[in-house]
Amino acid sequence: MKIKLYKSVALCSLLALAGCHDFEELNTNPYAPIYDPTVENVSADGIDIDYTLTENALASLKGMEGAIGSIFANFSYEGPYNDYQVTTNLTHDVYAGYWGVNVGSFVNQAPTYSYTDGWSANRWKHFYDDRSASEYSQLIKTFYFCNKEYYHTAFYITRIYYAFLLSMQTDTYGDIPVDYYVKGAMPPEENVTYTPQKEVYGIIFQLLDQATTNLRKANVPATSQYDLGDNDKCYKGDVDKWRRFANTLRLRLALRVSNVDPALAQAQAKAALEDEAGLMQSQDDNMKQTPKRQYISGGNENIYALLFSWTGNAVLAKEMEWAYKNQTLKETATADGKTSFNSNSADCYLDPRCEILWFRPTPFDSLTTNPLPTENLKRDFNGVMNGETNVGGSYLNVYSANRCILSSDAMNKDYWWNQAREIVWMGYSESLFLKAEAALRWPSLVSETAESLYKAGVKASMDYYGIDADKANEYINHLSGVKAFTGGSKEEQLEQIITQKWIAVFPNGNEGWAEVRRTDYPRYLLTPINGNNSNGEVASGKLIKRINYPNSEARNPKKPAGVNQGTRLWWDVADTMNDSGEWHTPNNFR
Repeated sequence: MKIKLYKSVALCSLLALAGCHDFEELNTNPYAPIYDPTVENVSADGIDIDYTLTENALASLKGMEGAIGSIFANFSYEGPYNDYQVTTNLTHDVYAGYWGVNVGSFVNQAPTYSYTDGWSANRWKHFYDDRSASEYSQLIKTFYFCNKEYYHTAFYITRIYYAFLLSMQTDTYGDIPVDYYVKGAMPPEENVTYTPQKEVYGIIFQLLDQATTNLRKANVPATSQYDLGDNDKCYKGDVDKWRRFANTLRLRLALRVSNVDPALAQAQAKAALEDEAGLMQSQDDNMKQTPKRQYISGGNENIYALLFSWTGNAVLAKEMEWAYKNQTLKETATADGKTSFNSNSADCYLDPRCEILWFRPTPFDSLTTNPLPTENLKRDFNGVMNGETNVGGSYLNVYSANRCILSSDAMNKDYWWNQAREIVWMGYSESLFLKAEAALRWPSLVSETAESLYKAGVKASMDYYGIDADKANEYINHLSGVKAFTGGSKEEQLEQIITQKWIAVFPNGNEGWAEVRRTDYPRYLLTPINGNNSNGEVASGKLIKRINYPNSEARNPKKPAGVNQGTRLWWDVADTMNDSGEWHTPNNFR
């Protein structure tokens, strides 16, 4: 990895904030000393700040202290969102089975497993250059060295968010450089060391444990605390919400390692479930990214609304269509919902989330009328298979575009997507599904039953979209999967939990793809229909397992050898497809 030498990390951040991101006018002195990131006596060990600053570095840090709120604002705003289309939508979102590609020139690139460095390398760069070395580093050093007691809660909130970003980074690549970065320091040499993913998870759990412990009211200093307020783009400085998010994240990651290290999984799940702050309690606890368009005229937009405005660049995926139509089959259905899948809405109780999120196939001109779009009600919802080459704007007459209105930024459940609509990175419904799986695996840790939490998770997802109770209950009351909780195996019950969690987590491809790889559910998953373009890295008939390291990392002799897009991550213990390219029932209880 090429080490970027930040002669003025804070100044770079401030210029980006002021010039590109429309944040409030910065309260900083233009004549303040240039930020000096130099540290002394730093080691690669542990997660704690165990180093000192030179007098010049401390003076420059204090000189830039007035900008710390704006730097945190960018840190918490950009998070997973930075360059989302090329870093996530054309990879993670497609690999999760959430979105289909509707641009012909894109089909044979990253979506069908051809590593596209011009896209994916941006994700690596944003995490290390922007989030880690620029923002996180300055934040935690300021909070630690300028006034440790005053910045106590802000320090640990920052650590929670970094743990969150770190989890997505390692779940994308596997082994990654973590030493020094996690402590807010720069590695001393260009050829940085890669930390094995098992150890990365250990570091993440340490960060979350330390943060949740130190944010308990009894452990917060009696002095007044710095309030992140509106600069906290996630929870507006609400410490209790951050604590609940940290516990829910900890449970998410505990379950992630349940197949490869059951003892670690149970220990971390126990810590998350027994912490006094608890898990997410309601939709108000959702961890989300709110487009600046909600509070700044002409600010940054929701990426999915932008994709729609570009003549429907992303459409309903076939996997999502099947999920909407096969969880509640009627007796008229010819498909069995296990080996063959229903594609007719009349033969099921259609998932009402489908009608909230997608248009029926309709020409684009009819979908962009002012003030309200109109769809072709005679056509059934239809998803595209990954690798289909007959795509493009004219094919919106064949495939379902996301249900979007471009003429208004007001929230409207009848046209879910608009340019100001939030994106949820972790929500209340997911927390209920996590707890349902925990109840299935470790019933002594959870008082509720897996079945009751499964149903509550579905209902919470429906509530998030504002779906009428009668319609939501009709769907829930006809879920075929409920039968698994009466005499079914744990594996059969887990399939129902994960499939509904996967539906509820949409459109967050970061998490959806991770769960696909961990559990091998839902059974609707598809490989590219015309074969993949990985040059042999991903075997024919298999699903992609990770993103390649950027080409720039080839110069680092410490980069893991023999790793490519077909190599499973540490916690991914088995392939989803058998050697014939067919989905086969996994074993998630080892």
